[in-house]
Amino acid sequence: MLELKNVYKSFGDTQVLRDVSFSVNKGDVVAVIGKSGAGKTTLLRIMNYLIPPDFGEVYFHNSKVVFNRKVLRAVRSKIGFVFQRFNLIRHLTALDNVAIGLVKVKGLKWPQAREFALRKLEEVDLANRANHYPSQLSGGQQQRVGIARALAMEPDLILFDEPTSALDPSLVGEVMSVIRRLSANGITMVVVTHEMSFAKNVANRLVYMEDGKILYDTTPEQFFHSKDKRIRHFLNDFLEAV
Repeated sequence: MLELKNVYKSFGDTQVLRDVSFSVNKGDVVAVIGKSGAGKTTLLRIMNYLIPPDFGEVYFHNSKVVFNRKVLRAVRSKIGFVFQRFNLIRHLTALDNVAIGLVKVKGLKWPQAREFALRKLEEVDLANRANHYPSQLSGGQQQRVGIARALAMEPDLILFDEPTSALDPSLVGEVMSVIRRLSANGITMVVVTHEMSFAKNVANRLVYMEDGKILYDTTPEQFFHSKDKRIRHFLNDFLEAV
């Protein structure tokens, strides 16, 4: 479905990704983990060309993605993105935050878009908050609106950028339960996450990054049972941090 080939990315003098090759197949639930600064978010943003690579290539459904307005519009209409800090439009209701992409990208009229958007809010258990503004919603509710917004575009792939890291611990469960439900329904997704229970019990693939490289792309079972010193060190540090 999606493939990155020999991708490099730098910001100023800092090299963030180094010769990264990576592919996503239909039905995959990929958890991307690693220490802060490993390049996880940059990897995710290059997947749908929110930022372009310096070198290397991105393919979506076997077609090369290039920095062209028409191409990017088509790609982004099929790759949903759920942001770490929600990125909702503050002056729009939850319903219209979900509907606006259908109007702007797919050309639906507002009544039709709102009807469809309401169904997506129902899928994340927020139909009763449709007319609330972001400031009237908890962080977990805002993130679920973000998920509904991504679902409304009926994407082939959804990218999640640490979807629970901006939430109070008490709100993490409600967002992760929605993501688990999506995975059970066969949604293809790549999730940058610190939620090890998700990586271990829900994902079918686990990608571990360090210093801008993918060091491991394996099954959760193989990763969590690995005797590799680098993996054990990462997991021990993580457990100490929580």
